[in-house]
Amino acid sequence: MKDVKPTFQERYIEAGTRLTPSEKKIGEYLLRNPDEVTGSSALQIAGATGTSDASVIRTIKRLGYQGLPELKKEFLESILRRRSSSATLDHNIDSIKTDNRPAEKMLANSVDIIEAFRLGFDHDAFAQCVDALTEARRIFTLGLGPGSMVAGFLAIHLKRVGFDAEALMNAGYRLADDLLSLTRDDCVVLIAPYHQTTEVEAIVDHAKAVGATVVLVSEALGMSLQDRVDIIIKTPPTISNVVSEHLTPFVFSYVLTMQLASKQKDVSVERNKLFNDLSAKFTGSPDFPSPAFFADLEDENPEN
Repeated sequence: MKDVKPTFQERYIEAGTRLTPSEKKIGEYLLRNPDEVTGSSALQIAGATGTSDASVIRTIKRLGYQGLPELKKEFLESILRRRSSSATLDHNIDSIKTDNRPAEKMLANSVDIIEAFRLGFDHDAFAQCVDALTEARRIFTLGLGPGSMVAGFLAIHLKRVGFDAEALMNAGYRLADDLLSLTRDDCVVLIAPYHQTTEVEAIVDHAKAVGATVVLVSEALGMSLQDRVDIIIKTPPTISNVVSEHLTPFVFSYVLTMQLASKQKDVSVERNKLFNDLSAKFTGSPDFPSPAFFADLEDENPEN
C-alpha cells in the first residue's frame, strides 16, 4: 500500500483554532488558489493576503511543510493529476484504503468542501450572475464529460421555474451546431472545473465574438480565462482529496435556480405547477412534487 500523505486541505483543517488570524487568512488563500500559488513567491502571496513574506513561510511550516517549494510541489502534482482521470482515481482509491471508515472520510471531505465554498463565496459575483441570467433572452449551459450532468441539471431546473434554458450536450465539431443560435442577448453558464479543452476555448471565443455573456464556474480556470469571460464563480479545489469536482457546481446550480425563482416567484410557482400537472399525465402523480421552497412562496401570498 502506498504511503498517503495528508493533503494541504487536511493539514489546514486539522490545524483549526491553533492558527492565528493572519495564518488563517494565508491558509485560506493557499487552499482556494493552488494554481496561482505554484507560480508565486512568498512575497507575492503576502501581497495577495495583506501579510508579510515571513508570515507566509511561517504558516506553511506550521502546517507541516519544510517550506514553500514543498507546498508548490504538492500543488503542482495535483494540477498534473487533472490531466489523467486514471491518476485521479488511483489517488482517491489509495486515500480511502488507508481509512477503516472510508465513507465517513468521503462525506467529511464533502462537507469540508461545501463549507470552504460557503466561506469563500463571492456574493458580488453571484449577484452579477443572477442579474445576467435574469436579463438574458436565453440561457445556455455547458459542461463537458460528467460536467454535462450539471449543465443538464441546471437547464432543467431553470426551465421549471420559467426561464428559457438549454443544455449544450454536444462536443467536438457537433458543438458548432449548438453555437449557431447564440446571440448577444444570451448568457452562457460554462461549468469547467479545471480542464481548458478545445470546446471551452471555442465557446468562450464565440460568445465574446457575438457579445453574449459568459459565466464561468471553475476551480482552476479563473486566472487563465479572466479576461475572456464576464463573471467567475470560483469553487474550492477538489483534486487533492476524494471529493468530486462537480459537487460544488451542483450545489451552486440549485442555489442559483432558487435565487432566480425568487426574482419572479409568481411565474416560477405557476410554471412548476404546470410541470407537475404535465408529469402527472405520464406517471399518475407528479414525478417531482414542488419543493418546499415553492410552497413557502405560495404561502407568502395567501388568497383573501
